[in-house]
Amino acid sequence: MAMKNKSLFNLLMFLAMLLSACAPLQSKFSGTAVNDEVGQSLLQGWQEHSALVHSVQGLAKVKVRTEEGSRSGTQVILAEQPGHLRAETLSPFGTPLLTLAANSERLSVLMPTQNRYYTGKASAENLGRFARIPLRLEDLVSVLLYQAPLIIAHAEETFALDRGGWLLIRSNANHRQELEFDSDRNLEEVRYFDSDELFLKISYARFDDQEPRFPSAFGIEIPKLQTTASLEFSELSTNREFLPGIFELKPPAGVTVIALDPEEGEIQGSSH
Repeated sequence: MAMKNKSLFNLLMFLAMLLSACAPLQSKFSGTAVNDEVGQSLLQGWQEHSALVHSVQGLAKVKVRTEEGSRSGTQVILAEQPGHLRAETLSPFGTPLLTLAANSERLSVLMPTQNRYYTGKASAENLGRFARIPLRLEDLVSVLLYQAPLIIAHAEETFALDRGGWLLIRSNANHRQELEFDSDRNLEEVRYFDSDELFLKISYARFDDQEPRFPSAFGIEIPKLQTTASLEFSELSTNREFLPGIFELKPPAGVTVIALDPEEGEIQGSSH
């Protein structure tokens, strides 16, 4: 599925150079300003905590809703830094309906029931065609590893929320990022604003009781594309060492090979 608004990809490039500082944009919430050291402690604690995890593997219920409709299913998901992803969508009987493998060089997708194999660059557009989440591969992997990207900020404010927990607001001239922590100092939600308009929200929930505490429920919302996604893991393990080649996918014999990028041709032919 081609993206309707390719310019949004530039908006979602978290690590793009941002503009100079200004006073933080105001946010609607109920809380009391606290010392900046509190915010720095929350931020540092989360970064040190999340840096302990370099890979995840699990079985998840996945739901994605877009303008075209909604989809749900069960997936086996493997993700590893810096930008490795494998996802297998399973039928109710546990057989693969779709297998996606992506790394910094290539994205490949096998659809056994259609006898088709798609291959192309690991771009946000190609990933969005199948995952329905138009994020760069590196950013999506970071989200799954509880390492939501940070913007370049020149001003910060921290508030103790009346309902419990804290809100850290980081901002520059045109952008704002809000990080919400619960009373146990877990990062629960990250909101990204462009010119005071929300363009991306990432949420985390269902933290385990063991250290390092890690979420098993993830949410992504992109308002401009009317896209929401949720992943809830029933089985989840961290810091697995994966077999070599697990994030590569070769075409089986006899499948129709289809190029995802125009410069590579629409159909390359059948694999032998």
